[in-house]
Amino acid sequence: MRILMLHSVPLYGSGSGTYVKKLADEFSKKHEVCVIYPGPPAREKFITHNIEIDPVPVFTSHPTELSRSFVDYDSQEIIQIISHYLGELSKLLEKFQPDIIHVQHLGIWCSIAVMLKSLLNTPVVVTAHGTGMFVIERDGRFESLIQNCIEGIDQIIAVSDSLKNKVVNTFPSAEEKSITIPGGVDLLKYSKPSMSKEKWRSMYNLKNKVILYVGRLIEEKGVQHLINIASDFPEATVVISGSGNYEKTLKKMAADKENVLILPHLKDKIVDFFIHSDVLCVPSIWEEALGLVILEAMASGTPVVASNIGGIPTAIKDGETGLLFEPGNEENMKDNIKRLLENPELSETLSKNALETVKRNFAWESIAEQLLRVFEKLI
Repeated sequence: MRILMLHSVPLYGSGSGTYVKKLADEFSKKHEVCVIYPGPPAREKFITHNIEIDPVPVFTSHPTELSRSFVDYDSQEIIQIISHYLGELSKLLEKFQPDIIHVQHLGIWCSIAVMLKSLLNTPVVVTAHGTGMFVIERDGRFESLIQNCIEGIDQIIAVSDSLKNKVVNTFPSAEEKSITIPGGVDLLKYSKPSMSKEKWRSMYNLKNKVILYVGRLIEEKGVQHLINIASDFPEATVVISGSGNYEKTLKKMAADKENVLILPHLKDKIVDFFIHSDVLCVPSIWEEALGLVILEAMASGTPVVASNIGGIPTAIKDGETGLLFEPGNEENMKDNIKRLLENPELSETLSKNALETVKRNFAWESIAEQLLRVFEKLI
């Protein structure tokens, strides 16, 4: 099988980038895979074809590349981006004739895929990630564009039931072709720290306990609420790793808080933070599709405190694999973090259950097999 994956953002620095890389790695064990995407070149086991677009057009922001949100482009600029992407794709098709087209995000690339389907008679599968729907809800141009593409899309894969419901509510005609297959996590990667906990704590001058946030620094992620309660944990360091358009505001909020450490996007160094931290906090106030960082913490054996919103409950079952709180409820968030920091037995139980859950439901091998069955049925 020859699988063409159309991606919307660079392969590094985002949850959907990780999704594409890991799936392409799994697919390429038995099939030919090619990924085309905007952003810098990347060397992978599979075929890659990058498109030079500067800044990179994205749905919200990107932690490692100069980027610009789609909502800030006028319609003529969007047409130019599609034309550029299509020109690069035409070069690729001279060498790679796909049996299936797998598009990432309900976004402008869907129109390209549907056009290719009509010319090449190649089925189209789209994976819906949360940020694509975020833009659709805020910009009617993209809702109209996707509405016109729905008929030509053969299967929509949502990464959580919550996201699938949002897709179907927005596009009712997509109901019969929408299913849920979650993203996965690299279990091996998050089982091996690069340094001891003592060395890690010394290197970053961390307190005895560490409360971790990892992700984009945008208002919708709710990091401001974590900073607001940081002073209630004087014996802990609140580590915030990421970048985004809300970064300056968050740094101002944290300026007088001695126990808040704001770090840039750490790439692979973040593994040590996942493994050695005492709790991961996910304070989102928007509907996360699922939250890759949640799966990464679960695979690392670190307990999770998260907002009860969107697709987060797909992985976090309150009191079983983590603790949930109402979005924006700082007292609720604070109480749950304290429960974990003050109760090692509870922390250990939740971490053990979470690790078993990701092994059973979120291994990339299993996720890839589910998608390949969809591809084979359509072909």
